[in-house]
Amino acid sequence: MTKYGMVIDLTRCTGCQTCVVTCQMNNNQRPGVSWSAVDTIEEGIWPDGDRFQLPHACMHCDDAPCVHACPTGASAQRDDGIVTVDYDTCLACGACVMVCPYEARHISFKDAWYFGADEPAPYESYGTPHTDVAEKCIFCAERVDDGALPHCVEACPMAARLFGDVSDPSSEISAYIEANNAENLRGTSLYYVKGDHDFSLREALMTNESNVPAIVRSEAAPAGPAGETQGPNAAVIGVGAVAVAAVAAGAGFAAGASRGKKHAHDVVEGKEGE
Repeated sequence: MTKYGMVIDLTRCTGCQTCVVTCQMNNNQRPGVSWSAVDTIEEGIWPDGDRFQLPHACMHCDDAPCVHACPTGASAQRDDGIVTVDYDTCLACGACVMVCPYEARHISFKDAWYFGADEPAPYESYGTPHTDVAEKCIFCAERVDDGALPHCVEACPMAARLFGDVSDPSSEISAYIEANNAENLRGTSLYYVKGDHDFSLREALMTNESNVPAIVRSEAAPAGPAGETQGPNAAVIGVGAVAVAAVAAGAGFAAGASRGKKHAHDVVEGKEGE
């Protein structure tokens, strides 16, 4: 069975942000929303320190906590491993945002345009707009289904990204993983070629630790040959409570979607009660 994955080669990435821009343009992302990001990582002490670029987006977890937490089923996982979002059934309740260990989820509200304008600029109308929903990288699933590559992979000027079937040992991506000793954060669909950079993928990428159970952050489970372990993807622990809270956050949705989603936005942004 096909299992899609992505390799990001840190020895090739220059931090040019092309992946971020093409993702924003082709998915019409609102101000403050970025499905893809490139962080600058600095370690050590000068003159022996290390500085490099670390691109990241949705990790497409094998046992995705966002899928378990979603109270409507809007977040789902395909047989090929891609985690998708059904924008027609999403309530923007924020449950997926709260449980994502990688801060890969965002709430997009339609009252946000660049420069405070009442209408979108021409370049803001490019692509498919999603409003009043939770959104994230979906590996450009519609393009993949048509036999094309995700926009970020196609646009990268340094060929720092590869995408394909990691379950097929004869695929280009599988050969690249083996030849370049790419490391997988176990339990996800992302592989990184680290080169000489000595750092922990878990520590660098799992940034939303305050909102996930301690077991996810635990180093108790040893790393195996496939790379650093993510630990049990146990943001699913207690997601029933999260889902209930999410439904409560969007309780006004049935009576008025706009009011329910605005409340969910306040919960996610920490503005509730102001």
